[in-house]
Amino acid sequence: MKKFLISAEELVTVLCLMIYSGTPLVPFITNGFTIKEADNTIGRLLFIFTYIFSLSLITLRWKKVTYVFSKDKFIWLLLGVCALSSFWSLDSDTTIRRVFGLAGTMLFGLYFASRYTLKQQLKLCAYMLGISAVMCFLFALLIPKYGIAGGIDTGSWRGIYPQKNVLGRKFVLAGAVFFFFVMTNRENRWVSWLGYASSGLLVLLSKSATSLFNFIIITAAFLIYYRILRLKYKVMIPVVTLMTTVGIALYTLFVSQAETILGTVGKDTTLTGRAELWPAVLDMIAKRPWLGYGYGAFWDNNSESSLVLQIVQWNSPNAHNGFLDLWLGLGLVGVLVFIVGFIINLLRAIYLIRWNQIENLWLLVFFTYTILSNLTETTLLEQNSFDWILYVSAILSSKVSTDAKAEPERIDYVLR
Repeated sequence: MKKFLISAEELVTVLCLMIYSGTPLVPFITNGFTIKEADNTIGRLLFIFTYIFSLSLITLRWKKVTYVFSKDKFIWLLLGVCALSSFWSLDSDTTIRRVFGLAGTMLFGLYFASRYTLKQQLKLCAYMLGISAVMCFLFALLIPKYGIAGGIDTGSWRGIYPQKNVLGRKFVLAGAVFFFFVMTNRENRWVSWLGYASSGLLVLLSKSATSLFNFIIITAAFLIYYRILRLKYKVMIPVVTLMTTVGIALYTLFVSQAETILGTVGKDTTLTGRAELWPAVLDMIAKRPWLGYGYGAFWDNNSESSLVLQIVQWNSPNAHNGFLDLWLGLGLVGVLVFIVGFIINLLRAIYLIRWNQIENLWLLVFFTYTILSNLTETTLLEQNSFDWILYVSAILSSKVSTDAKAEPERIDYVLR
């Protein structure tokens, strides 16, 4: 009976992860992704189900959850800043509603980190992403009306997702998950290679140039981090500094010249429209730099966002840059809270890897993915976001790993 309950819990967990990532139901219930988010009643009910599921299991394991909850103050401080922003928000009702959604999302991340080890978390994610990959192929091949985009993106695969860039971003992350198992797991390695190759193929078929570039970078990051972070400090520090500087310079060059570079080979670029959007967003940030416009409120049909949309002449749902959207919503205060927490956990990941806790290589690679994906899209501090769940669970899991290394017997007692 116990094994059955454990298997049932894992099955429901995978289902919840798919709800956050994107289910094959979405194209049908939205009539091909044409419905507005506010009218997506079924989608909201699915998210509420995940909140109830995680809250119920958190309550049952309150001792273990309380311990894991206390391991990082910055992610919960961010949630607190989001809640406080309702007092100065452009639309306090929208901010409060989205804060509840964000809290539910982070509760699931807390449940995920307190219930499973980091490797178990990634294994469940791999199951979910593998199912999603199969669904994407089936939709594109059997129901191209839904699986392949039309209009300006004609011929680009979108699978079970609303847009080609979403498909590309999801399978950059999927490629990272599968490649992690290629490097750390000797059993059934061919399955991990198959998942990695399928992820790369879907990124190619999405025709998202930025996602393809990020896929290559993430793969290289695994290999580079694994080798460099084992060097002596006097060698590692200058090498890391040099590679970081060169990497930022090359990425900046690619972003600034993407239209020219990709145009020569007939590729579209996901940066279309950003050149006009980002300066307009920066102008709005300059008007309220310290506290922002309230969490999730800026783009929700108000006069401030309409000024930006008039300039860019297209209906942008966000700033297409997670760091700019974070600044818009929470001001410099929120940005600083995020950056301080991010740097602390980045250094912790490096520390753990140098102490041969190779599983924490995932944390460092995921941080790299987070930076890259938020340069042209928005996933930071986003409600009902699979990426944000992984961010929360990865940070909390790394803190548990640090404590387990320092006090293994006490931590084992607490987590039993």
